[in-house]
Amino acid sequence: MKNLLRALRYFRQDGWRLVMVFLLMVASVGLNVLKPWPLAIIVDSVLGDKPGPAWLMQPPSGQQASSLAQQDYKLMALGLLAAGIFVLHLGQGSLAAVQNFLSIKIGLRGLTRVRNEIFARLQALSLKFHQGTTPGDLIYRASWDTYAFQTLFQQGLITFATAFLSLVLMVSVMAQLNGRLTLLALALVPVLIGVIKSFGRKMSERAAMAQQADSKVTSLVQQNIAAMPLIQSYTREEQEKNAFGERVVEAEGKRISQHGSELLYWFAITTVFGIGTAALTWLGANQVLQGKLTVGELLVFISYLALLYDPLNQLSHVGATVAGASAGVRRVFEILDADEEIKDASDARGLVRASISGGASKPGRAEPVESLVVRGALSFESVSFSYGNEREVLRDISFSLGAGESLALIGPSGAGKTTLLNLVPRLFDPSSGVIKMDGVDLRKLRLKDLRGQVALVLQQPIILPGTIAENIAYGKSGATTEEIIEAARSANADGFIQKLPKQYETVVGDGAGRLSIGEQQRLNLARAFLKDAPILLLDEPTSALDSESEALVLKSLKDLMRGRTTLLVAHRLKTIRQVDKIIVLQNGRVTEMGSQEELARKGDYFARLLGS
Repeated sequence: MKNLLRALRYFRQDGWRLVMVFLLMVASVGLNVLKPWPLAIIVDSVLGDKPGPAWLMQPPSGQQASSLAQQDYKLMALGLLAAGIFVLHLGQGSLAAVQNFLSIKIGLRGLTRVRNEIFARLQALSLKFHQGTTPGDLIYRASWDTYAFQTLFQQGLITFATAFLSLVLMVSVMAQLNGRLTLLALALVPVLIGVIKSFGRKMSERAAMAQQADSKVTSLVQQNIAAMPLIQSYTREEQEKNAFGERVVEAEGKRISQHGSELLYWFAITTVFGIGTAALTWLGANQVLQGKLTVGELLVFISYLALLYDPLNQLSHVGATVAGASAGVRRVFEILDADEEIKDASDARGLVRASISGGASKPGRAEPVESLVVRGALSFESVSFSYGNEREVLRDISFSLGAGESLALIGPSGAGKTTLLNLVPRLFDPSSGVIKMDGVDLRKLRLKDLRGQVALVLQQPIILPGTIAENIAYGKSGATTEEIIEAARSANADGFIQKLPKQYETVVGDGAGRLSIGEQQRLNLARAFLKDAPILLLDEPTSALDSESEALVLKSLKDLMRGRTTLLVAHRLKTIRQVDKIIVLQNGRVTEMGSQEELARKGDYFARLLGS
């Protein structure tokens, strides 16, 4: 219940629309309650002998003795009542249509808010969170589970309110017509509540299991597409097809289980309704025979009975709807409530770049605490890191790097080099120890400002769907065309861009299929040139390149590193020779540190790398 009430908060911003929906709902339900009355008057007063409303059935006093006049006025009344039936149906249908349209609009606006919030939350959650979850599951939650909020509002809250209001109004009128029959109708309510309670929890559990199974199918599709070159080159298509088939069959079984419980639930509800309808019809007909009820009143009561069971049926279905939606809502809230490990301290300081003259550039806004003037010096002091309760990836790492100096991190795979790199922009925080920039703990700096001072170039270049210019401009919001072209020239990318069909306006998509790995990497370097950050992180930027591309990238790297504090993960000697210092990481520890000449003389890991 707590999650459901929380979910409905996403619709509070549409307050005036909610008021309009409620007013339309009251008017629509009111007209719905009036629908049977023209028919009752026709049966009892036009076709029968019961006196009707004076304004409708009585001719002027001078004509009361004329049977022909009476017949004419009955025909006139019949026409008016038939027109009234049409007007009531038209009015009720129109009001209900407008109400439903507004409800749908409010539901979609709430869905939009949820999706925006969960997307923003995914952006804020740490790299550790994303590495511990499957992309397919996150995609399913953000795209499909969020529909549960709209369902909860439209088919849960609005349906419940409409049905409850209809129930109250109709029971009130039915009680005025015949209290005994009304009590018999209301006797079904406890039975319905028992059925809802009995099936509700089971339906919610099975819905959650079905959604989890569907998210696994989504994850497997995503993984399969990403691994397609491997699958096809090793001719594993048949095995992957079989594995996918097993997962789909599992999801099918979970959905069958879910829908099976819902069908049993609805069958139980239908059975209760059938028994109630039969009993009420038999008892009402007996009262007509005994003269306690007119035929018209019985018709009104039977009409209300059908109308009464419709909101009761809707209320019973609300249980199934809410049970299914609650599973999706819970899965969305699991992400929204996930711990945001990397966040600003309450007293976080802003950052400003040191100007060329050595002073500080002006901050863009008033700072509550004096901003740090960034020059780029980094120091690691007894830094250790582990993923949760797993073994430590980094242990007691200590070194310092002056502003503008460069350092290469080398060592065997799995030694923790990339993890160490990720600690600088606080994609992770150390388990223990301190990392400082210009003498200040990174955790005391505003996160957005810190990351604004760091440029990251990965081993596998990332190309976003869009134009070449848009990909380069990702490094600096609002970059001019001249700045983009200058950055491309600095990265030795302008040459191949000029040969593309639309040059800088050439569209590249997921995977950048039109570009080689070397060309993609040069676009990534252009992005870093454009950002012009004082700290540069390079994660094996040349490891996947051929000799020609490597030479072009190395030339760009040399220019990019100039004057910037650089941490470089590398294996190739051509890349390592670009730096001032080298650190060897093995099993998460620093085993060697110094210049190339110093480490070459030691005869350990680096020396063996030179000799290989």
